[in-house]
Amino acid sequence: MFYETRVFDGYGNLKQTISAQELHNRHWYKFQESEASLSIYPKRIPSTPARKKRNKNLSLDHH
Repeated sequence: MFYETRVFDGYGNLKQTISAQELHNRHWYKFQESEASLSIYPKRIPSTPARKKRNKNLSLDHH
């Protein structure tokens, strides 16, 4: 459900009033646009290089 929305400028003066029907139409238009732009295959996220693991068998004794 959408409600009439008022847009004000920085001084508090009314700039625009957007009707509930206009908001409804805009919402579903944007929704359909975003649905159409989705692809079946998700984008691959480039893998980050794996960090080298510390060897736990290293002795910490210094001679």
